[in-house]
Amino acid sequence: MNIRHCFLSAPVYGLILFSLLYVPKLESATDPGRSRATLYKEYCLVCHGDKGDGNGFAAKFLDPKPRDFTSGKYKIRSTTSLPTNDDINRVITKGIPGTLMPAFKQDLDEQEISSLVAHIKDFSDAFDGETPEPITIPNPPPKTEELLAMGERLYVDGGCGTCHGQTGKGDGPSAETLQDEWGYSIRPYDFTIPGRMKGGSTVSDVYRSFVVGIGGTPMPAYGEIFTEEENWALAYYALSLSDSDDDGDDWGEDDDDWGEESSETVERDSNIGRDLVMGVKPFENGGPPCMGCHSVMGEKAIASGGGPWGPDLTIAHQKFKEYGLSIFLETIPFPTMGPLYHPRPLTEEERGHVLAFLISMQQPDEVQVVTAKVLSHYTLTILIGLLGVVLLTLTGLIAGKKNMELK
Repeated sequence: MNIRHCFLSAPVYGLILFSLLYVPKLESATDPGRSRATLYKEYCLVCHGDKGDGNGFAAKFLDPKPRDFTSGKYKIRSTTSLPTNDDINRVITKGIPGTLMPAFKQDLDEQEISSLVAHIKDFSDAFDGETPEPITIPNPPPKTEELLAMGERLYVDGGCGTCHGQTGKGDGPSAETLQDEWGYSIRPYDFTIPGRMKGGSTVSDVYRSFVVGIGGTPMPAYGEIFTEEENWALAYYALSLSDSDDDGDDWGEDDDDWGEESSETVERDSNIGRDLVMGVKPFENGGPPCMGCHSVMGEKAIASGGGPWGPDLTIAHQKFKEYGLSIFLETIPFPTMGPLYHPRPLTEEERGHVLAFLISMQQPDEVQVVTAKVLSHYTLTILIGLLGVVLLTLTGLIAGKKNMELK
């Protein structure tokens, strides 16, 4: 082999080695290989903070405030103390109605959600050696006039109107003075609004909330105060204040009723919303178009493309539901967007049109957005491959030189 052949073949062998070692991996948005710390950083840190203390950079713009995981106190749970893994799992999966805590069931698979549950619990030592047990929720009895009458009496005798008001509108004499254990003002729930209870709005959900209370808030646990029948009566009466007949699935079922669509009938046009999002039609108050920072269904779905800075808005409705998106469009809670839109708020009509467009872009459950990503451990592989190219090249040159000397 002459020196020319050695010089040419060595890099070729090195490149072959490089190509074998470095194989880009195509991973979906729900790749189970991501660490739980990475998942937390991507989905939770912006609100809950890198220390899990509820002080993410978006926290000051949110009401209610994000949960402080370090305290070990949780509002929504099926126990009288710490939440179970299933309790935390459900909140991550389903979100919390009436807040900007989204539902992540479209973004994360079961393994990733379980990883996040474990990561969140690690922020507090309250879970060390503890295995909280959920209460047993019996099948609800039939709703009767007698049970509703009992519930109405208990509502008065139990002092519920002090906070929630005589008619359940959340306007009781103590409503303005209430605080949670984190020191934030907290308003009692307005029972006249159907389907927005943070712990779920079925009769079994309400029964559970009465029995165990709402952690970290002035809402007490009535499990040792009222009998089982009385708690069912109170739950049915609370739901009756909104004329709701939602007596369906309980906390343990995988229902999809959290955060269902608003019953508001504002005229909306998804085509106008599309033009507003893309900038074809300007916002009345001069705000920038959404597509300056965001994309919808990826850049190729819309001819004008989309900005690379914000998340893709395709599954925004699946995550936040209609109620959450309505709050978001009205308040614009995130600090990067606030300075742009707070002086130039969207009109009520514009919010309705944009909302209609985002709803229309919802993908079927079976559709999964797939993106190509190079995992971090491939960086080392790249370096090894490049080093192989260099070493084989040098080996070829040395071998060629010795070959010439022998001749």
